[in-house]
Amino acid sequence: MERNLNALLVLIISSILLGACAIQVFEDETPCPLCFLQRLGMFGVATGALMNCRFGRRALHYGLSLISALFGGAVALRQIALHICPGSPKFGLPFWGLNLYTWSFLVFACSVAYIALLLIFFDRSKKSEGSMNAFGHLAFIAAFGLEIANIVTSLVICGWGTCG
Repeated sequence: MERNLNALLVLIISSILLGACAIQVFEDETPCPLCFLQRLGMFGVATGALMNCRFGRRALHYGLSLISALFGGAVALRQIALHICPGSPKFGLPFWGLNLYTWSFLVFACSVAYIALLLIFFDRSKKSEGSMNAFGHLAFIAAFGLEIANIVTSLVICGWGTCG
């Protein structure tokens, strides 16, 4: 059950990254350096959850996800702070009334809560050894494919230098 919940977290993060990649490509949005750092944080959250799917639950894996979520949340909060003053320019098109960096902060806050709930219901007496199930494999394929897609689209749009 816990492996499936970790795989679900990976699929949710992957779908969010797919949306960001689609906006980047189809809306011709150029990602900023803070956007790349937020994506890195999301990949870190997904990596910790994938490690739980593959190797079984470990505090180290949850720690990686939590540190990544806190890092990404801090970067998103920094970007929100840059644009919070009235009259300051916003970066990117809003989605459902909020900018992507605000959504990113909400995703990281929800990730921290989700991981905390998994840790609360973590049964340390049960062994979680064994192989990854089909849902975990799907999550791995989705995360890996999106990581490659993000790298390729960023290189196509930005080249080897800084976007902008």
